[in-house]
Amino acid sequence: MTIIGFVRIENFRSIRLLELNGIDTYVPVMGLNSTGKSNILRALNLFFNGVIDEEHKQVSLDHDLSSFAPAGKKKRIAVTVGLRLSEDFDVPRQGDFKAAHGIGDVIYIRRSWSLSPGSQALVDEFEFGTDPTSLQFANDAERANVLAFVRAVRFTYVSNHSRPSEVIRAELEPLRATLVQRLRASQVYKEAPIESVIEELDRLGQRMFGDVVTSLSAGIPGLTVAPELPKDFADLVFSVGLQAFTAGGKPRDPEYEGSGAQSFMLLHVLDLADRTRRRGGFGWVQGAVWALEEPESFLHAGLRAKFASDLVRLAADRKRQVFLTTHQDEFARVAERVVLTTRSAEGTAVEVRETRDALVESTRQLISGYVHPLMVHVDSPLVLVEGTIDELYLRRAFVELGLRPSWKLLSPDSALGDGTGGDALLTYLKGNASALRARPVASPVIVLRDWEDSRLKQFEAALAPHPFSTCLRAPAELSNPELGESFLGIERYLPTALIRSVVVEGLGLETLNDNSPLSVRREALEMAKPRLAQRVRQGESVGGAMHRLARWLDDQVVKVISQVPPDEFL
Repeated sequence: MTIIGFVRIENFRSIRLLELNGIDTYVPVMGLNSTGKSNILRALNLFFNGVIDEEHKQVSLDHDLSSFAPAGKKKRIAVTVGLRLSEDFDVPRQGDFKAAHGIGDVIYIRRSWSLSPGSQALVDEFEFGTDPTSLQFANDAERANVLAFVRAVRFTYVSNHSRPSEVIRAELEPLRATLVQRLRASQVYKEAPIESVIEELDRLGQRMFGDVVTSLSAGIPGLTVAPELPKDFADLVFSVGLQAFTAGGKPRDPEYEGSGAQSFMLLHVLDLADRTRRRGGFGWVQGAVWALEEPESFLHAGLRAKFASDLVRLAADRKRQVFLTTHQDEFARVAERVVLTTRSAEGTAVEVRETRDALVESTRQLISGYVHPLMVHVDSPLVLVEGTIDELYLRRAFVELGLRPSWKLLSPDSALGDGTGGDALLTYLKGNASALRARPVASPVIVLRDWEDSRLKQFEAALAPHPFSTCLRAPAELSNPELGESFLGIERYLPTALIRSVVVEGLGLETLNDNSPLSVRREALEMAKPRLAQRVRQGESVGGAMHRLARWLDDQVVKVISQVPPDEFL
């Protein structure tokens, strides 16, 4: 579940009209310079915070109205956002308002800025509803309700001009109230002398910052941080600060660290601030959205990869969503999909693409450097199934089971390029041994072949350049016992009812007697495969046998990963 599921931006800077739907929890935006990437983040900042950038600049129709806005029409900048409402994100005391307007899982809010008739005053107006194409203006009473939903999101915009040390300082200050509250609740505060109270405060601070310390040390060996807290009674009226330490060094202000180290600190301080506010029940805030401009700035390659993997992990929090602009593939390849921006005759245009396609296109446009397809998904094990239909069925099985695998499931066509699926995969792996060898040890490639495939040894030989990559064969004993061996491929794991409804009896489907499994003519099965897949896309369940195969596959991948030495994950 994401917080923002829909965005429409109208007449803002380089954007005439831009729309994003079905937005993920982690949203990298890639494009050449001046294609409008940052304007997407600034428009969202304007919607949530009422200002454009980190300098709190107010919107101006003279400067911010798009040059692509239609002539002869009222000058208006508008941003529409669809907020997904759930148990994790539901604004308190708005039940009557939602019921009165039929608001269910999503509320669409349009915020617009235009000149008041007869004056030069800028008017900030709200519309709302359950459909972005049919919204009603909020009157004075309804405006307060709509604002409650907008303010339920803590939107943090970090531009590439921001000084990370200053943002760290601003994020830490509100934590003071939480530390004081915890201190007052402690037995030490109630009973012990002031020296012990100071010691207890220090212990509380160390615990609060524990996750930040662990994450920083993993990304930048030798660097750690500690809260800067009062050391005696005179300091007890304090502001929470942060001290950085290097191996054997004295504590110092984070601003004396390199820009890359500061950025990495900021990432984990943002996470700490979010979690602390959430536990403390700060106001009506229900979720956090981060908008980060080019986080790769000043990061070396290794820290870029660590920053990206930590960022996508933090974005998986149920109450958090991350948007970022980037030119680096490390921040794109950890995503499910990527937003590509281009500049057309009508302003900024966007296209949402699967990660591999996006990286291929970014390479073609010289947005980022070339990345070998086997190096796109290197942050986790990669499981390659036979084809796109196998990918469809197994993904659906995981969804129906509610499983969350710690590895990537793709078909060769999705991961490596068109024409690499099926039998062609063996040739591809043989011809790309050096790229396979270059994958991290902890990120093996695991090939899953159909139950009838007899070439496991050939695939094992092709995968040998990587020490833990391997080939698996789907177990025939897990297949649907009502379907016989004539059902070649993954279709043998589909439910009988689905098979019967698509492969019409008399046109290829037959059984020898009442106790025999069904058999099928090969040409009939080949003709039925696209229709079977379409039924599953339309919502048909893949059934118990496919569920068993998915569970088995997850267990096998876990076994492979368990053979990798622990230090390869650190």
